[in-house]
Amino acid sequence: MLGSRNLWLSILALLLWNAPLAAQSRQAPPGMFKDLDDEILGDALVIHGKQLFIDDYLIGDLQGVQKKLNQPTKHPRNPVLIQDQPWEETGPGFGTVIFDKDGGLFKLWYEVQSQTKGPAKTGIPRLCYATSKDGIAWQKPLIDVKRGTNFVSPPRIRHFMIVGLFKDDHERDSERRYKMHYVCSPDGSEEGSINLPQYMRSLRTSVGWSPDGIHWTAASETPQIPFSDSPSCPFWDTKINRYVSYLRYGPPNTRKVTRIESEDFIHWSPKVTVIRPGNLDGPLATQFYQTSMFPYEGHYIGLITRVCPEILAVLSFCGVAS
Repeated sequence: MLGSRNLWLSILALLLWNAPLAAQSRQAPPGMFKDLDDEILGDALVIHGKQLFIDDYLIGDLQGVQKKLNQPTKHPRNPVLIQDQPWEETGPGFGTVIFDKDGGLFKLWYEVQSQTKGPAKTGIPRLCYATSKDGIAWQKPLIDVKRGTNFVSPPRIRHFMIVGLFKDDHERDSERRYKMHYVCSPDGSEEGSINLPQYMRSLRTSVGWSPDGIHWTAASETPQIPFSDSPSCPFWDTKINRYVSYLRYGPPNTRKVTRIESEDFIHWSPKVTVIRPGNLDGPLATQFYQTSMFPYEGHYIGLITRVCPEILAVLSFCGVAS
């Protein structure tokens, strides 16, 4: 009996000695909840990377705290990009900004127009290029030596305008490092005409690419992406391993936000509407003209431009619209 009792006491002592080690191994490592094992987590969600908590999707309960959206403030040096060159008769407008980590520079492509004569009073869109080290002070490097401007060399296609582009680090072909969506009319049928139905039938969104963001080539196969007269927002989506782009719905000339996908940046899926006016938008007849979408830390974040025809009608009636 004594030997049996000593055996059980020895086993109990061994278990008690190992208990702190087992408990310690099951504690959360400092700041690394993702390293907990499934048994401790139970039904909890394992999270990797940064979490923005911009919605309640990952929040189980809030007690004694509240979420607050801080009001953004404009930089005191605004506007940071202005018309300061003789060829910038209108604009700058329809811009795309990226940060190129390889060169440590912010890069900006923006559109200006040179006015032309004629009853339609249309302009010739030009795509310009600027760079900045801090996103505040911008330089407009001399690119088009012949004209003495910062014009990039656009795709050779009729009525090229309204660009959305990005640097594709996923692309293996260095000649296609930069990719672009742009509005065009390959048959040129809208030029010199203000006939809106014909204008809407002829315009479409097409694609191009460039090795350096300066010299652009149009795809030999013009994609049949339906009309969108505002900048699109293409990017490579690492979640689904596909190209994604957000652009305006149409035709007809309806202001909604749609989404398309592609495996090769040439052949695109049909448009799927992802943002449309709701009940809260009714009083002002709010419409969504364009959006800038981008993936960030597991979320898709968008900045949306709204158009409120009811307000515009009132302003026009008061004589202050332009």
